[in-house]
Amino acid sequence: MAPWNESTRRYFLKASGIGLGTLVLGCPSNRKPKSKISGQQDGGETTTARFDAGNSQTSQVINDAGGEQATNHGDDAGPEDLIDCEQTANDIEGPFYRPNVPVRSELDLYGDAGTELTLSGRVLDLDCNPIPNAVVDIWHADPTDVPVADLVDSDSVDYDNTSSEMRYRGQTATDAEGRYSFHTKKPGWYLNGGTFRPMHIHVKVWVGDNLKLTSQLYFAGDPYISGDPWASLDRAVVLSADGPGAEKGTFNFVIS
Repeated sequence: MAPWNESTRRYFLKASGIGLGTLVLGCPSNRKPKSKISGQQDGGETTTARFDAGNSQTSQVINDAGGEQATNHGDDAGPEDLIDCEQTANDIEGPFYRPNVPVRSELDLYGDAGTELTLSGRVLDLDCNPIPNAVVDIWHADPTDVPVADLVDSDSVDYDNTSSEMRYRGQTATDAEGRYSFHTKKPGWYLNGGTFRPMHIHVKVWVGDNLKLTSQLYFAGDPYISGDPWASLDRAVVLSADGPGAEKGTFNFVIS
């Protein structure tokens, strides 16, 4: 596993010119374990994010994620519901991380078979305050349309570790309410030794140039979670139908 170092940092430049030093991410002494966050919509405003990816600077306009509320376990919650702001657990990075991925939230770009997936949520601090301009970086294996009951060794999928396309890899910044959203395909299962790993999505979260979280998300009901040495039900996203051949789920990342 390659250590995270200077060469893999993302530098976020706020379009408003406000310094990232104004964000307070610590846990004050009067922190409450549960809090309410507002369900007020921002009228579909967009945020422009810019990332230093070597010698060139890339910008992206990030659309409002729809204002959906969720606990950090992926359960739906309305504006008046309590949000459980327990810190999201770290998980292994794995051997397939690539730095300087494209700034994009649309990853379903390749016409592959499989189930469409919209993953959205918020980045919050330990007091349930949204963190704007946090950078959420995800990567995952290729999708598959093979049912789990029909899996054989040859159905194991791969990551794109070398191509310039950087398939199923992307990063986006949270909006003013801490929201992020990705549209992709559900990743497939792949072999870890003699057994399949559960479907999962790798995640890193930065605030400024500080790496705050390296983790993995799983999916509720996956039959391989119980036998996996890393998978956790605390990070298993509950999915629901989102039209023909499509599903959606929410997950809030809580960082200190």
